[in-house]
Amino acid sequence: MAAGDERPLARITRRRRWLTAAAFVVVVASAATALFAAGTFAVDRIHFSGLHRVSYDEAYEAADIHVGNFMATLDAGEAEGSLERLPWVAEAQVRRRWPATVDVHVVERTAAAIALAAPSSWVLIDIEGRVLTSPLTVVPELPRLSGIAAAPEPGAFLASDASALLVALSAAQGQPEFEIASLWRDRRGDLSARVRQQPGDLVLEVALGDESAIGAKTAAIAAVIGEMTASDAILDVSVPHLPVLRPSG
Repeated sequence: MAAGDERPLARITRRRRWLTAAAFVVVVASAATALFAAGTFAVDRIHFSGLHRVSYDEAYEAADIHVGNFMATLDAGEAEGSLERLPWVAEAQVRRRWPATVDVHVVERTAAAIALAAPSSWVLIDIEGRVLTSPLTVVPELPRLSGIAAAPEPGAFLASDASALLVALSAAQGQPEFEIASLWRDRRGDLSARVRQQPGDLVLEVALGDESAIGAKTAAIAAVIGEMTASDAILDVSVPHLPVLRPSG
């Protein structure tokens, strides 16, 4: 064979290889399509875990994952986002378990207090101020937040004027010497609380003052409340390193 004939032959060989590879890809794609059409890799089981306050029906509808959906095209991020818009859901994780199972795990929020949605109408909220419920028919024994903007619909968050109350509530949760019965803003915007001695039956009104140094103020309550007995006075911790008792009214 002459040297000049080698190049066309090489081109023909490469073209044949390319056509063979292309045909292989088409065959694989056709086989994958056939498998999907036959139901292989389709969802046949959806497993939910972590549901307590959220019902199975609520979670199933929010996730929008159904038996027969293709595993490969399932949008886990969209399902997680939809679940996390449910009022009680703090976090959702959607995972494929091949060949045909989807695991949905939900971390629910914890009720930390109640807040007014309207006069004498209370709703549950968590420590972040997210509204968890519609108005309650039975009001639980939880800290009551008032003197702030009315609570919005379930799934939304309390207005910014509740932020300092939530900070105080969170700080008090780390103090075993007392628990908060109620927190409110007065007409001037200052914070006040009604606290219950632990252990003990003493219920005491506390003036927290402005929004500054909330952690130090709750620590000041813890430092003195254990030594107190029944009193109508108000414990003023607005200057946390100088707590004082002052007459009520």
